[in-house]
Amino acid sequence: MELGNLRLNLSAINSEVKNEKVAETAKRKKKAKTAEPIEESWRRIFASKLSETDRQRLNEVKAAMDAGKLARNPSDCVNKAGNPKAFSKAEAMRLWKTLQESQREETLRKMVENTPENYELITTEARFQSLIEALSNEKIIAVDTETTGVDVYTDVIVGLSLTLPSADWHVYIPVDHVDCEQLSREYVLEGLAPVFNDESIGKVLHNAIFDIAMVRRHGFDLKGVVWDTMTAMHMLNENEGDRTLGGAGSFKLKDLAPKYLKTPADTFDALFGRDAQFKEVPLDIALVYAAKDTELTWKLYKFQRQHMEKMPTILEYYQTVEIPLLYVIVDLEANGYILDLDFAKEYGEKLHKRAEELRSELVTELTPFHEGDGPLNLNSTQQMRPALSKAIGKELPNMDAKKTLKPLKGDHEVIAKLLEYKKITKLSGTYIETLPLKQNPTTKRWHSRFNPMGTVTGRFSSGKDDEDKTDQGFNVQNQPQEARPMFSPPPGKVLLGADFKAQEIRCVAYLSGEPVLINAFLEERDPYAMMASNFYKRPYEEVYKNADGSDTKERKQMKVVWLATLYGMSDYSLADMLGVNKKEATKFKGELFGSMPKLSAWLKENEEFVRKNGYVWADLRARKRRLPDAKLPRKNIPYGKWNDPKYEDARKHNSRINRALRQATNARVQGSSSIQTKVTMIKAHEYCANKPGWALWSTVHDELIFEVPEDFTWEEAQDIRDIMLNSYRWGDVVPNGTDIEVMRRWGEGVPLEKWFKNKEAV
Repeated sequence: MELGNLRLNLSAINSEVKNEKVAETAKRKKKAKTAEPIEESWRRIFASKLSETDRQRLNEVKAAMDAGKLARNPSDCVNKAGNPKAFSKAEAMRLWKTLQESQREETLRKMVENTPENYELITTEARFQSLIEALSNEKIIAVDTETTGVDVYTDVIVGLSLTLPSADWHVYIPVDHVDCEQLSREYVLEGLAPVFNDESIGKVLHNAIFDIAMVRRHGFDLKGVVWDTMTAMHMLNENEGDRTLGGAGSFKLKDLAPKYLKTPADTFDALFGRDAQFKEVPLDIALVYAAKDTELTWKLYKFQRQHMEKMPTILEYYQTVEIPLLYVIVDLEANGYILDLDFAKEYGEKLHKRAEELRSELVTELTPFHEGDGPLNLNSTQQMRPALSKAIGKELPNMDAKKTLKPLKGDHEVIAKLLEYKKITKLSGTYIETLPLKQNPTTKRWHSRFNPMGTVTGRFSSGKDDEDKTDQGFNVQNQPQEARPMFSPPPGKVLLGADFKAQEIRCVAYLSGEPVLINAFLEERDPYAMMASNFYKRPYEEVYKNADGSDTKERKQMKVVWLATLYGMSDYSLADMLGVNKKEATKFKGELFGSMPKLSAWLKENEEFVRKNGYVWADLRARKRRLPDAKLPRKNIPYGKWNDPKYEDARKHNSRINRALRQATNARVQGSSSIQTKVTMIKAHEYCANKPGWALWSTVHDELIFEVPEDFTWEEAQDIRDIMLNSYRWGDVVPNGTDIEVMRRWGEGVPLEKWFKNKEAV
């Protein structure tokens, strides 16, 4: 081809490309000036990755727009250049907020318009005195407080609502609302005091612990609580928080009312906004909201009572244990804790120094094996796994501390250092540095919230209120041993710790009637060593302790198998703990329990009972643990197809059944043990109430801790021992046990006998 023709061809090609670009630019400009159809926008938005919450909100916006109730803001329809702007997800979510506000205003308007005739706002002394007179004729009432927040030591009551069932009267008494006619808080609480102190007038509340504490915060009391619809709901259905099991989603009144009373109930946030203050809510709206709460509480009480009366053993337990326990918890929480801040600071500095030493050593040792850009980050799994694998000459599947790293720390010093570093940084960041910041500004103490229904088996949990925005709450039960010495009693006092020695296995001995376990406790011997002696047919002393005082291999095996069974672990988990394969673990467990026929039969009975009924009983039929999955029919998975993705749903279904069956024994034991703990707490609280300077300081797992005068006597300590041993007995055969220690700092105790011996020496 001649050069001239080549140039002509290239020129033609360039011209063609240029024309295409011009056309494309013109097309884009035309498109920019053409509005995208709204339906096309919606298709694009819904085709994107969305959370379930966002999808629901977007559907609400689309429905409102389709109905002509919502429209785009004109300013959102064009860009800065004046061209049409496509409808986006971000704009849709802004419209959702607008929709919410519009719906909120409409809801509030209708609430006021439809205020029931038997709802009344009490704002004058004359009407208040009429209320007091009417209250004296009631045998039982519903009570609720409206407050500025959930800090029962700092926040204040802004109003009280009451339901008078006999009079069919529901009232709200504002006492601290903004810019309105109202009675003073002091006047109202003083006027209500005779009723609140009268235990012959029963009180029904939802979350009674909070309201009792709020009334006490102002120097008054609320006696005679006979029902708490929140804790009662736990007794009737502990799975209420689990929607997959048909629950309402939570134990909040606003979730329970629609399900059980068929009455819609809007949450505070939905009606007023998350950051709103009830004291700023107009009184006509406040009346409907607050009075409805006590009316719903009363109706829920009647519903619950009707159902619980069909289970008399549960009703008796609830009224004699769970209700009195509410007052125990209020006192326990109010007593609070003292932290030694100087100790915390000194200990924190020591931890920080050690962490820096370990960090420096680890970086020095592992950097030669680090191939990434920049310095090695000890907190980066992506960087640490390959570097650590090369350092030890072994490929690590992951960085799981418990399953992967801990078994290797004895052979590799670098892993031991890493585990220590992780432990120290967690201890420092989560506890030592954080706890001192959680002091309550009013009491100058640290307060934890205790939930008597913290687990589905009825055990306690501690922590913070779900709605607490102060971040002061903390989990006292979860404090590691290293952090506990920060907690100390006031000057002139000490802590007295008394535990339920081997509580759960004593419970098993009682429930199963297994002679091997019963004899262990009658002879005051270690139950695991007794199990090992019985299983291996060897003398007790040989399988109890090694010459250096450590546990024997045989005793460790017994404890592992027992705890795995008690806590509902699968045989796969047991195999990991024993260091054997699943088949060997199953065989070993079967042979072990086979050596204890009564225990083996009891375990089988638990499984058969839950499979048939879908629940199991705690001791004395005081409470149920509902495990509905145990009754489900199994789905067929052909032999050899267990890991086939086609049968994943069937595998998950059958796993749910297996888990429920394994939980049956644990539920009976933990449920019964929780009853023992609670009954004992009530007795301990009664004892402390009659001893000046004594208080129940905490409950931590299987231990009760008391705050007592430093000069407590041996006789008083024996009273505590008697309370621990005899408040709730495991029948007439299995004795309880307890160990008592004295502490100047939590976690640094000496046995009771040594304490008094040291005092005598001084």
